[in-house]
Parts: sequence; C-alpha cells; structure tokens
Amino acid sequence: MSLAELALENNQLTGEIPASLGELENLTQLGLYGNSLTGPIPYQLGNSGALEALWLSGNQLEGPIPPELGDLSNLQSLQLFENQLTGGIPPELGNLGSLENLELYSNQLTGAIPTQLGNLASLQRLYL
Repeated sequence: MSLAELALENNQLTGEIPASLGELENLTQLGLYGNSLTGPIPYQLGNSGALEALWLSGNQLEGPIPPELGDLSNLQSLQLFENQLTGGIPPELGNLGSLENLELYSNQLTGAIPTQLGNLASLQRLYL
C-alpha cells in the first residue's frame, strides 16, 4: 500500500493502535492524537522507515516507550505527551539524527534522562 499520511486526530477513537500500521512502508506521517486510544505503543511502528512524524499525544496509551522507535532514521517529530506512559526514556531515541521535536511531558516516565539524547544534533524542541 502506498499510503503516505494517516491523520485521525481529535476524534473519539478507542482501542489499541494496530501493530499492522508498522507495515506501511511509505507512511511519512501518523497522527492519532486527541483520541481515547489505550494499550501500548506497538513496537512494530519502528519498522516504518519512512516515518517523519509520529503524533500519539492526548490519548491513554500506557506501558513503556518502545526502544524500536529509535530505528526511525527519518523521524523529525515525536509527540507522545499527555498519555500514561511508564518506565524510562529509551536511550535508543538518541539514534534519531533527523529528530527536531521531542515531546514526552505529562506521562509517568521515571529514571534519568539518557545522555544519548545529547546526540540529537537536529533537535530544536525538547519537552520532557
């Protein structure tokens, strides 16, 4: 499938994010913010190599941030704020050389800020 952008923001969507979205190899933008999605962030999203923007904020997502998201070499914007994510910030996010915007605030994240985030040379906005 050649779907490049999927925007389903600010609806009343419920349930979990389908892991099969990670199979959309041409997907550049995935916007699911402002819904009532639950469950974990599927680690399979780390397979979406063309992804430039991943916006999952304002849901009820829980569990850890998948370290596989650090494989998204084209990712420029990662917005996971206002969820119920737990655990630490994966050091693998420091591999996102194209990342300009990282927003993780308003979760229940714990632990130290990984020093690897200092490798994000393109980063312009960091909200933890």
